[in-house]
Amino acid sequence: MSLDRTRRALRRITVVAVASLAAGLPAVALPSLPVAAAASCAASAGSPVIEGASWGQKRMGAEHAWARTTGDVVVAVLDTGVSAAATSLQGHVLPGVDLAGGPADSDCYGRGTFVGSLIAGHAVEGTQFVGLAPGATILPVRITNDPDDITLVDALPTLLARGITAAVDGGARVIAVPLTATASSPELEQAVQAAVAADVLVVAAAGSPTTDAAAYPASLDGVLSVAPLGEDGGVEASRLGAAPDIAAPSAGLVGAVPDGAGHVVGDEPGLAVAYAAGAAALVRADDPTLTVEAVIQRLMVTADAPTRPLPEGASTDPSLGAGVVDPVAAISRLAPGQIVAAPDEALTLKVPPPADERPGGLALVLGLGLLGAAAAVLGPLVAARAVRRPSRG
Repeated sequence: MSLDRTRRALRRITVVAVASLAAGLPAVALPSLPVAAAASCAASAGSPVIEGASWGQKRMGAEHAWARTTGDVVVAVLDTGVSAAATSLQGHVLPGVDLAGGPADSDCYGRGTFVGSLIAGHAVEGTQFVGLAPGATILPVRITNDPDDITLVDALPTLLARGITAAVDGGARVIAVPLTATASSPELEQAVQAAVAADVLVVAAAGSPTTDAAAYPASLDGVLSVAPLGEDGGVEASRLGAAPDIAAPSAGLVGAVPDGAGHVVGDEPGLAVAYAAGAAALVRADDPTLTVEAVIQRLMVTADAPTRPLPEGASTDPSLGAGVVDPVAAISRLAPGQIVAAPDEALTLKVPPPADERPGGLALVLGLGLLGAAAAVLGPLVAARAVRRPSRG
């Protein structure tokens, strides 16, 4: 492992450790192995099981949506592969497509599996951890074995384009892209346009890998751009490379390791795409007729809106977009087009005429009168008969 690589790994361990301590969870770094170790991913076996749910999982509250849908669609993850050996993902990972060499359903770096578990991880006894859409199936598309490889920068737009095309061809309905390129390319733009035309939603990270750099494919039309969110709120807009549509938790999150039932705590801006993609899976499974544009609008309209005032002339928050993704509201709240407005004209209440009660009252009066007359006629006769009766004795 090179000195630069070692320094990057140590920085990542430090960030994760700080996030873990802040969350009161065990500090475990996301696995970072040399490319040479790609043949074996057993280094994460034996990682501790974290029993509690992260603040991000609690914030999403997706379990309240599962009575209606668990997101039974295919979600592609374009990253470092997604391990089928992770306990919470077993039976939910397809063989996938590998653009870097090796099987796509293994993961020696760990981030792809982490993202996949946030999307589709299912419940395992002994831990509260579960993904946002546990009914989803993950299609892994391995773009790289090492996201920190500096030689990846120039090749990334082309690799992402190929990955998006492979995901569409593989039947994905949602594509999660934690990787961020600082530049676009005609090939990448065409791949995104083809995905939208095929009614496949691309969800990409808005966070920029370097200061003042653009973020692709999040900056492209038709892509759901997702900003990172910590427990204390969003990041400064200057740290984003694309205008965000929504925001999602990305720091202090609990996720699965590639081997076994263990977990780690992750803290990276790109992790925000996981919860946004999971919410999109719930929406797409709940209403398969919604187009890509309609799904994006649904997620934005139902997002938990920022409470701070918007900048003058802005329609969304520069750091959070329309707000924090709300998966439960996204499938349960009516979209504006589904709300039926009341008619503008004034309503006239038609009151029926009062019932005519005179016949009933008249009959009562006549009845009482006849009874009185009968009493008047029969009374003396009855009295006279009663008087004469003793004289017969």
